[in-house]
Amino acid sequence: MREHGIRTVEQLISLPSAASRLDVSVRTVKRLMRARGIETFTVGKRIRIREQDLVILAPSSMSVDDMINVNF
Repeated sequence: MREHGIRTVEQLISLPSAASRLDVSVRTVKRLMRARGIETFTVGKRIRIREQDLVILAPSSMSVDDMINVNF
C-alpha cells in the first residue's frame, strides 16, 4: 500500500493469533473470513490475515483496544 509516496508495511497475523485476540476458535475465524470476504495471504504453508482486518471480524461489542491488548 502506498500513501503519498511512502511505502507502508502491513502486519500479518496467524489465524490462531486472530482467534485468541477475538476470543473465538480458529474455525470461527475461518467462517467469519469467508462470510465477510477477508483477503488471506499464504506464507509458506500458513494462512495469514492483515491485523487491520480484525476490526471487520470482531463482534461489534469489541473495541480495537480489546483486540490489541491481548496477553499471550
